[in-house]
Amino acid sequence: MDKLKSVVILGLVGLGLGVEANASTSVGTAYGECKTELKERFGDDTRIALKGSKKYGGSVTVKLSVVPEGAKRQTLFCKVTNDVSLLSDNTVLVLTTKEGEPLS
Repeated sequence: MDKLKSVVILGLVGLGLGVEANASTSVGTAYGECKTELKERFGDDTRIALKGSKKYGGSVTVKLSVVPEGAKRQTLFCKVTNDVSLLSDNTVLVLTTKEGEPLS
């Protein structure tokens, strides 16, 4: 009976760790999603470089240096938040300028 208890407890702990890992977005994933969004907005020839990142409360904010072809370098911030609930797994992506204004 003790063996069964330990297997059940280990399974529940593993399940809890798996749920926690899925709830948080990694910096690499956030950077990839933001890069894809920026290339769709500015074109495939846009140069994008990761300049920094912050993780806070289930969201990741990446600081990007973006140089669209034929335009000046600009610094943009991209915040990726996972809205994890029992019914859905939605990723929210927000692009803002250095001053905090949403990118139109």
